[in-house]
Amino acid sequence: MASLFQVIEKKIKKKYRKLRVKFQKPLAISPDEKRTKVHLGCGKDRLAGFVNIDCQPTPATDRVLDLAFPDFEPSSIALAFSHAFFEHMFRSARVPHLRQVCKGLVADGACCYIGIPYFPNIAKLYVEGGPGSAGPKFDLANVYGYTHGSPEISGDPVKDPALWIGQLHKSLFDEEEMTGLLEEAGFGSQAIFSYANPGDTNEVPICMGFYAIKYVAPVEELRARALGFLQQFADRRIRMSTLQWL
Repeated sequence: MASLFQVIEKKIKKKYRKLRVKFQKPLAISPDEKRTKVHLGCGKDRLAGFVNIDCQPTPATDRVLDLAFPDFEPSSIALAFSHAFFEHMFRSARVPHLRQVCKGLVADGACCYIGIPYFPNIAKLYVEGGPGSAGPKFDLANVYGYTHGSPEISGDPVKDPALWIGQLHKSLFDEEEMTGLLEEAGFGSQAIFSYANPGDTNEVPICMGFYAIKYVAPVEELRARALGFLQQFADRRIRMSTLQWL
């Protein structure tokens, strides 16, 4: 007998297939847009200068795509960015997703994802009774928000199963896990980092991100490129003073 989780997953995949048939076409480069940047899993968060993409229409989306397997034209995008998105993907979809993104990048393109919960620091803060990101102490409520995503904020699991599952975090991440996924997807080099969110009650480094490219590059070159890109989000999405390379 199928579990509730399997039933919900089946319903979500069916919905995504319908959306893909209705909306999805390969995202091709246009003659006047030779350096296309995409914002994946944008939700309601619209970024100027990016093609904002999600798996369902929102006020922010420019395109609707199946993000488990985004159908990018080869060598059509200069940069792929996401914020607080990758942890919501089913584990089986992570490498296929990254592989499609890698295929879609131009030769010197890059993929930068941020807002991914960094489990080693989450566990450490809880075990040591450290300061909380949403309160004085890093308690189990803090842990649950990062390991599971507090899916209750999006909907009831029975009445709104697609919203609940969509909000659920489906993986735990550290630098070893992330490196393995990126290498399996075909990326040649990656710089991985942890950081704190600006505006948290206590700005503790419970998030991680990566900046990955297709070719093999010296680590200092890659880190310099990453910092150059991340500066546009300084102290709005990333507290740059807390950034640490992993």
